Amino acid sequence: MRIPFTLILLCLSFLGYSQDKEADSIKKLIENYKVVDTNLVNLRQSYAAKKMLMTPSDTTWLSYNKETLELAKDMNYTKGLLLANNNIGVVYHYFLSDPLTALDYYQTAYSISEQNPSLKRYQYSMLTNMGLIHYEQEDYDKALPIFRKLLRYPQRKSNTLSNIGNIYGLQQQTDSAVYYFRASIKEAKRTGDVLQVANVSSNLGLVQAQADQLNEGLANTALSLKMIDSLNLEVLRVPAYVNAAEVYMHGNDLDKAEYYASESLNAVKSLNNLYTETKSLQTLATIQEKKGDYQNALKNYKAANVLNDSLVSTDRKVEISRKEIQYEADKKEALAVAEAERQRAIKNASLVGGGGVILASLFAFISYRRKQRSDTAKKEAEFNATVAEVELKALRAQMNPHFIFNSLNSIGDYILNNNTQAASDYLAKFARLMRMTLENSDKQLITLEEDISLLNTYLAIEQKRFEKAFDFEIRVTDGLDTDEILLPPMLLQPFVENSIVHGLSKSEKGGEILINFISEQQKLICTVEDNGVGRATSKSRNGHQKKNSMGMSITQNRIEVLNKTKGTNGSVKIVDKELGTKVIVSLPLVLA
Repeated sequence: MRIPFTLILLCLSFLGYSQDKEADSIKKLIENYKVVDTNLVNLRQSYAAKKMLMTPSDTTWLSYNKETLELAKDMNYTKGLLLANNNIGVVYHYFLSDPLTALDYYQTAYSISEQNPSLKRYQYSMLTNMGLIHYEQEDYDKALPIFRKLLRYPQRKSNTLSNIGNIYGLQQQTDSAVYYFRASIKEAKRTGDVLQVANVSSNLGLVQAQADQLNEGLANTALSLKMIDSLNLEVLRVPAYVNAAEVYMHGNDLDKAEYYASESLNAVKSLNNLYTETKSLQTLATIQEKKGDYQNALKNYKAANVLNDSLVSTDRKVEISRKEIQYEADKKEALAVAEAERQRAIKNASLVGGGGVILASLFAFISYRRKQRSDTAKKEAEFNATVAEVELKALRAQMNPHFIFNSLNSIGDYILNNNTQAASDYLAKFARLMRMTLENSDKQLITLEEDISLLNTYLAIEQKRFEKAFDFEIRVTDGLDTDEILLPPMLLQPFVENSIVHGLSKSEKGGEILINFISEQQKLICTVEDNGVGRATSKSRNGHQKKNSMGMSITQNRIEVLNKTKGTNGSVKIVDKELGTKVIVSLPLVLA
C-alpha cells in the first residue's frame, strides 16, 4: 500500500491556524509599537505562528525569527527564547529541509523548558517536532512511542492522533489508520482547527482509496482541496495535490491524476523542500508510466533518484551528528554527577578532621577517576558502535544507485528504439525492484526469502536487457528455512552483476549463473558461479574495471563493518576457474 504523504502538521509555537485578517492586525500592532519589551516579542511570535503556515515559500522567515530571538536574548526573556528557538527549528526543518540544524534549535528550546517549570506546558511542541524527525527518517519504532506519550497533552490532540494514523498507514494497518484519522478530524472540528481538518481529510482520502473505498476517498479529497482553496492554506497545497493525484490514479482517472501531480511539482519549486519534491516526482512518473508516456516517466524517475541520493547523504549526517550531540551531553552529565559526588564526599569527610579528611578525599578522588574512565569508555564504545552502524547504512545507500542506473539506461534504450511493450514490461519490473530496494535500504538484515526475491527480480531484468544471453538458477539446500535466516540485503548483487557484465556478456556461447545457499558449521555459505570468460580475459578486453570493482569493494567494506559491529568473521573469496569465476561469501548463520 502507498502511504499518506502529507507532512504531519508541525507545531508553530503552539498556536493554531488563523485567517489572514487576524495576522494582518497583529502586524499593524507591531509596526506601531514603540517600546522594545516582552510584549513586542510576544506579538512577533504570535504573528509568525499565524502567518508562516500560509506563506511557507517566504524566504524572510528565518531572519525574522532570528531577529525575534535576539530581542529575547537582549532582555533575557526566557519564554521568548523558547518560542523563537522552536520557530527557527520549524523553518530549518520544514521550509529548508535541514533537520540537522532544526534539531539543534528544538533541543535548545526543550532544554529551556526543562530548566523552567512554568514553561513545561510548551514541551508538547518540541517533542512533536523531534518525533517528526524520527518519522521522516522512517524510524517508526521511536516515533510511535513519542506520539502515544503526547496523547496525554490536551493541546493539539488532533495533531497527535493524525501522527499516529500516519504511522499506521505506513505500516499498512489500514483499519487503525482510518480510526485515528477520523478521531483526529472529530477533535479538530471540536476545537475549530480548520487547517487540521483539511490536512487529515487529505490523508484519510488517500488511505480510503488505497483500501478500495474509492467513493469515500474521493469525497474526503474533494473536501480537503476545497478548504485549501477557500481558506488559502498554502502549506498544505503541494502534499494535498500529491495525495489527490494518488487518489485519482486509484480511480483510473489518469488525466486528473496527472494534472494534480504536475501542479504539485510546479508549486514545490518555491518551497525548497527536497522530501516534498521527491514525492511529487515519483508520483508523476508513476502516472506517466501508466499513461504510456515512458520518456517523461523515465526522466522523472531519474530526477527523483538524484534527489533521493542527496537525501540519503543528508540523513547520514543527521544521524551521526545527532549521536555526537547526545554523546557529548551524556558525557558532560556523567562528569557533573561524579564531580558533585566527589564534592559531597569531601564535605562529609571534613567533619571527621585531620587524617580522615585526607583519606576520605583520596578515596573520593580515586572513585571519581575510576567512574570517569568507566563512563567515558562506555560512551565511546557505544558511540563507535553507532557510527559503525551508520557507516553500514551509508554503504548500503551507495549500492542502490549502482544497479538502478543500469536499469534506467536499459529502459531508455527500449524507448529510443520505440519498443513500447518491452519498455512497459521492463519499467514494471524496475519499479518493483526499486520499491523492494527502497523498502530494505535502511534495514541491517532481511530474510533469505526476501533477498532471493530481490535477486530473482534483478536477474530477470538483466536477462531481458541482455536478450536472454544467459540462464540463471537459485538453489537453497534442503533444511534451510528461508523465512528464518537473516542476511544483509543485496549483498551478492555486485558479484552477480560482475558475472553478467564482465563474464557472460563477453562469452560467445550460452551463459549460466548458479547462486547457491548452504549451511555449514553455523555459517551461511553463499556462492555465485558463472561459466563466462573469467576475470583475466575480461580485464584484458576492458583494459580496466573501476566501475565493476567499486560495487565489489563496497560489499567487502559492508562485511568488514558487520564483522566489527557483530564480532564475527565473515569473508569473501574469489576463485578463478578454468571457465568462469566463483565467488564464495561466508556469513554467520543468523536466525530471526
